Amino acid sequence: MKRYFTRVFKFAIYLIALLFLILMFIYLMSKDVMSETAKLSNFLKEGRLLEMLCLVIVFALIYPFIGFACIKIYLNKPLNENKNEIIKLFGQRKYVLASDENKILTFRPQSKFNRLTRMYEDSLKLDYSDTILKFQGLRKDVYRHKRMLEEFAQKNHTHDNEA
Repeated sequence: MKRYFTRVFKFAIYLIALLFLILMFIYLMSKDVMSETAKLSNFLKEGRLLEMLCLVIVFALIYPFIGFACIKIYLNKPLNENKNEIIKLFGQRKYVLASDENKILTFRPQSKFNRLTRMYEDSLKLDYSDTILKFQGLRKDVYRHKRMLEEFAQKNHTHDNEA
């Protein structure tokens, strides 16, 4: 919740820029190509721009709740024993370790383009202070990497039982 307003602001700016690009595209296409009903001036009549900005603000206020997740992953043993292997797994998925402080691993994508498209709200935080991992970040990344961590834990569990 402490990053909520930052995320709202970033997403609102992102949506306003996207709205501006779409309106510019409509304006450029409306010259000689489109009919009179599809011109940009019709989109901006009678307070439509204000309605679009209100819609952007509503989406920006909702986005942090649906775009980010914090989940728990249950492991059989503490992560300390396999921390280097976990870092390698994230490396294979093109994430780099940004920090390891207070038993919280923070990973970021290697690609600058990925970071830009995600508005630099792309860090994945993995709290390994207990056998229950707390994993937070962008919802789709969290769930994708959750499956990876659960498969890793399952593989280690079967490997330990065989030994």
